[in-house]
Amino acid sequence: MQNYKTIAKTGSHEKDIKKSRFIAHVAQTFSEDEAKAFIQKIREQESGATHNCTAFIVMENVKVERMSDDGEPSGTAGSPILNVLQQQDLLNVTVVVTRYFGGIKLGAGGLIRAYSSTTAEAVKEIGLVENRIQQGYELTIPYHMFDKFDNYAQKEKINLEDKQFSTDVKCQIFLDLDSAKQTVQNIKDLFQNQITLKETEKNYKQVPIEAN
Repeated sequence: MQNYKTIAKTGSHEKDIKKSRFIAHVAQTFSEDEAKAFIQKIREQESGATHNCTAFIVMENVKVERMSDDGEPSGTAGSPILNVLQQQDLLNVTVVVTRYFGGIKLGAGGLIRAYSSTTAEAVKEIGLVENRIQQGYELTIPYHMFDKFDNYAQKEKINLEDKQFSTDVKCQIFLDLDSAKQTVQNIKDLFQNQITLKETEKNYKQVPIEAN
């Protein structure tokens, strides 16, 4: 398990270049099979397109990278799409860039710029997240202290999950591994050891990456 950057959600971005329509379809995929299934779905959805060029990077036991020019001149489509993903250090992402030819040839350089820019703009528009490995904790909070703790959690950007209200309040939180112990100690100190924290499992959690 490792932290990694990926696309925030499934989405698409369209632009016109010299009368050709380029549509970048982007999705999180967690295996080569998932990547291939997404590619097939888009190819069926865009079956009337001139080209559906693809690239993906997924991490299973090892990193797997694949690309396809789908009939465009060699190196002018799949490689530029893949390069965008590589340059941004993205994992578990699949991109299909659909082209509807508009009658004006772009040349090799024009194609490379078109496929690259359409992909880059799609990634920027959809946004990125970091999938972080975080340590989970089950909290038991005295009911009268919950509002204070909720305010603290919002300030510290700690998400409260699976809240259950009864005599006490139970919830789940996940903390970054490098700061978890200190945060747990801060909670114990601030709330005078009246909040019980039980360590649970480690899991991936998505943390938005703010655009520069």
